[in-house]
Amino acid sequence: MKRLTCIFLITVLALGAGSCKKFLTVAPPDRMSDASFWKTKSDVESAIANAYGFLFDILTNGPYVPGNGDFRAGEIDAPPSFDVFAAIAQQDLTNKNRLSRYNMNSLADWYPFYQSIAACNISLDRIPAVAALSETDKKQYMAELRFLRAFTYFYISRIYGDVPLYTEAYDRRSLPRTPMVEVLQFCLKELNEIREDLPWQYDDPTKWGVRAARGAVFSLIANVDMWAAGFDKDNQRAYWKEAAEAIQALKASGRFELLPLEEWRRIFKGRTRESLFEFSVNTNYGTTTRYVSIGQWTLHSPLVVGYASSDVYYSSDYIKKIFPVDKSDKRRDLWFYLPYANNNQSMFMKYSNVVNMITSASWLLDDDLIMFRYGGELLTGAEALANLGQDGPAREMLNLVRARAGTEPFTGSGQDLKNFIFLERQRELIGEGVRWYDLVRTGRITDPEQVKSYLTQDQFNRGGWMWPIDEKARNFNPNITLNSYWTR
Repeated sequence: MKRLTCIFLITVLALGAGSCKKFLTVAPPDRMSDASFWKTKSDVESAIANAYGFLFDILTNGPYVPGNGDFRAGEIDAPPSFDVFAAIAQQDLTNKNRLSRYNMNSLADWYPFYQSIAACNISLDRIPAVAALSETDKKQYMAELRFLRAFTYFYISRIYGDVPLYTEAYDRRSLPRTPMVEVLQFCLKELNEIREDLPWQYDDPTKWGVRAARGAVFSLIANVDMWAAGFDKDNQRAYWKEAAEAIQALKASGRFELLPLEEWRRIFKGRTRESLFEFSVNTNYGTTTRYVSIGQWTLHSPLVVGYASSDVYYSSDYIKKIFPVDKSDKRRDLWFYLPYANNNQSMFMKYSNVVNMITSASWLLDDDLIMFRYGGELLTGAEALANLGQDGPAREMLNLVRARAGTEPFTGSGQDLKNFIFLERQRELIGEGVRWYDLVRTGRITDPEQVKSYLTQDQFNRGGWMWPIDEKARNFNPNITLNSYWTR
């Protein structure tokens, strides 16, 4: 999908001696500059659809979601032929040769994310003047775009830390990086302003999860709060309180539910009552990619043709830690084949909606790119409540997830409850691209008992948890400073 040629042309002018210094030069091309564009509701719908698609294209340019979210923690073993994943787990993130496979070296270039942000800014600037839209339509479209912009800023803050904050269309300034907490506070302000402008969920099931609704907004509020709480410790309780209230409101809406775990393939295919925010993948409409999920590397025959073994696998020590052998859990039993084998005969089958299985070279996965789902957000709420000392409500949310998994309820409290909720997130959200971020925001990334690829406290303090920023960012904007940990 070439969203850039369909909707927005965003050109960066190289900076020369004495030149006008610009980070983004943004201009509408082709039909965007035609007098007929931005006139009809269909025009706006097209722009909105492409805003979603543009961000999807960026996130799947490589396996960025599982790469930084899962592989970086180090519990997934890969043979030498998949050295890119070993490099990520070893924090060898400036070695372009090792990271060249699957475009993982391109994650250091944050500019594509700013193309997406600029696209949102342009649409936000144009929509109020579209006379064909009702005020209700304008409010909804603007809310969707502000959600997508806030989501993008949240996502890149977790990758790079401080980032420049652009909020106006055609902004030509060379802005420096804004402190991460300020960016997160901007996101929270935006999200709280639009939280009532969207329905909890759409009546049309084809929009569930793939079009931002109030459920997605409240989920993002909670996740931004939990990330901010890890870095703005003086205000932790306020963040935890807002996160808890957001998930309690989500639960009280009655619009979302936990599907039976036996229907896990339907959950990850998307557009269910468990869906909150996801990017649609549908081979019938051409949105196929090999970089959506970890399933590309963790399956073998008979699920995929011609593969006798998986490319990578979760280490048995890690699986035993989160899924003890003597404890029942449907997630282990349904999502894994030979979970304790500790070799590539094992399979992680959470993402296994396989299509086009004609030859070993042509199979693709048809799972949606899941960002937020109800099972995970109940655990976000449980964590926030436990941090506030509200153990009873925290256990209630926690045990809803555990009951669905067919495992025993947890009855502990205090620090034991907090630790258990963290482990439960690892069980429920395994392979969904959140583990590294959970380790970072809770400070557990410095504990070798918690994670294989741990950081020392000094490494963490110097920004070792961030991904490096490509030095060419300074060619576009001389006011940018790079992540110093990676420039030593």
